[in-house]
Amino acid sequence: MSSPRVILLSFAATAVSAQYGPGGRYGPGSGGNYGTYGDDDSYGSYGSYGGGRGGASQAFVNSRQKIIVAHGVLAALAFVLFFPVGAILIRVGSFRGMWLVHGLFQLFAYLVYIAAFGIGVWMVNSIPVNLLDSYHPIIGVVVFVLLFFQPILGFVHHLQFKKYNRRTVWSYGHLWLGRVVITLGMINGGLGLLLASDAPAFTGFAPSRGQVIAYGIIAGSMWLLWVAAAVFGETKRARSRKYAEGSPPPYKEHYAHRISNSS
Repeated sequence: MSSPRVILLSFAATAVSAQYGPGGRYGPGSGGNYGTYGDDDSYGSYGSYGGGRGGASQAFVNSRQKIIVAHGVLAALAFVLFFPVGAILIRVGSFRGMWLVHGLFQLFAYLVYIAAFGIGVWMVNSIPVNLLDSYHPIIGVVVFVLLFFQPILGFVHHLQFKKYNRRTVWSYGHLWLGRVVITLGMINGGLGLLLASDAPAFTGFAPSRGQVIAYGIIAGSMWLLWVAAAVFGETKRARSRKYAEGSPPPYKEHYAHRISNSS
């Protein structure tokens, strides 16, 4: 009669063979049993997604999902909220030191985008797909490079405006570069959502159709609000220049018109 120790060892060997042997749950030909990241998946050959890693594999997938979400959230906050709000403030605000508030606000937005860009670089180097074949990362790099010059142009614009009390070439460079970059950033956010929806590398945590539509509505509304503020600011500026050159205010023009008609 076998001893209890022999029986226990035999039972353990049988269990291990059933789980990890040929045809077993984690053995060759098992498919990994990790949902969409098994051997049949296009990324099963990358180890972390294939069979046999258990909790460590799932933890890696969850952490990568959080990183991808962080990239999208930070970039969206920068271009759909912080940059447009900072641009709107300089157009509708009129208190002393508004330029400083505008500059600090935009600098904060720039730092937020730097964080998002850094995560994007990590994604390009870590995800086993050539993401540089798509428009989203290419536009992201272009936006990042252009943004480097924006605070420089803004500072020179401020100095030149104080000196000449009018806009210079630096002013128009700062204004139009900002308009182009913010618009590109908003569009690129939508392209990023489409990339996450279509690329196989993002299988399992792609944005839903409702999330894509919601981003489009919010970004489009903020862009229209920003454009309206820009038009308002330019109109107010033109009016101020007109009065500064000696033209009477509207109520005086109206009063003089009434007197000339009555005489």
